Amino acid sequence: MGVWARFKSWFRDRLRPRFGTEYVEEDAPAHPKARTLYIVTEDGDPWSVAMLCPCGCGETLHMNLLPDERPVWRLTVNGDGTSTLHPSVNRMKGCRAHFWFRNGRVYWCDYQSQALMKDIRLLLGLGRPQ
Repeated sequence: MGVWARFKSWFRDRLRPRFGTEYVEEDAPAHPKARTLYIVTEDGDPWSVAMLCPCGCGETLHMNLLPDERPVWRLTVNGDGTSTLHPSVNRMKGCRAHFWFRNGRVYWCDYQSQALMKDIRLLLGLGRPQ
């Protein structure tokens, strides 16, 4: 990777806002906050995560963590309090957002159009343009 590519990558990482992580018991909030990943627990055991779609469409995304149900995601809570989800989140309906959630940040898949603009809207807390 050349110097220019490394600089662009470093700069883009600075534009990606970091999401907070909050634990909630039983159910995700009816009106989740932007840039927050909610870990939904029951008796202290995580079974789901929820977040507002980072594209700005306003939809709440729910990802299952129970291994006996499909689809299923794996959640890692890092030492610095950030979270990582695996595999990627791929909305098949609506806005069709497709992204990786790593270390509390959204990384848009390469084919997603206007990824830089999505990062800037997310950083500024703006909704999706109509």
